[in-house]
Amino acid sequence: MSFWKWLPSFIFLVSLINLVAIVKSQFPTPIYIHSKCQNNGSYTSNSTYKKNLDTILSSISPNIDTNGFYNASIGEKSDRVNVIAMCRADLQPSQCRRYVRDASIEILNKCPGQKQAILWHEFCMVRYSDEAIFGNVAYSPFDWGNNIENVPDPDKFYQELNILLDSLRNQTAYNRSPKKFAAASRPYPEYRTIYAFEQCTADITPQDCGSCLNQSALEIRQCCDWSRGVRILRPSCYLRFETDPFYNESMV
Repeated sequence: MSFWKWLPSFIFLVSLINLVAIVKSQFPTPIYIHSKCQNNGSYTSNSTYKKNLDTILSSISPNIDTNGFYNASIGEKSDRVNVIAMCRADLQPSQCRRYVRDASIEILNKCPGQKQAILWHEFCMVRYSDEAIFGNVAYSPFDWGNNIENVPDPDKFYQELNILLDSLRNQTAYNRSPKKFAAASRPYPEYRTIYAFEQCTADITPQDCGSCLNQSALEIRQCCDWSRGVRILRPSCYLRFETDPFYNESMV
């Protein structure tokens, strides 16, 4: 009798453990946030620019398309606000909307009063400006993050990594899908399998996308030599590699 009494609780516990395992397998890394506040003008809390900014940021989450991309403008002349948002391509639409909602709130906390700002959330990017940004490739501002664990032989490791990144760059730039991205892994028996992910915003040309990703690849050893995991964050493109799985393989 005691077994049957506790069976429902046991089933619930097993289901909960399985759910946690699924979530961790899809996104095993913590959520990191990087931001850049550009000192190219400011606004006051009671200004028309602030009102337009609040309006357009609140519009991102409910209106971002199923491909995880959004751009819009509101206002006139000096009060005009332009915004671009992009989710990482391995997200479900519901996840994308939730993360860009959080990022749209956080960017105001990170860059209060600034007319130009960008925030890279672990799974999305939100950028706004009083200048035209749609269709224009942007290499800066940029940021980076890296894993503190080092690879044992960086020259050999990065040689294998560059083969992988070069392949992904062309796939990303000339991807026929509205999502300009590619992800893949490359075995590296001397150490670990290398996993990489590249993505560009949907508004730039294939040539600009390839150039942006190439610049990011060149930055890796400048910022983070020896590291086994690096992310390079630019307004128009995203590059990341790790020696542990970090993207949802079923989505890519």
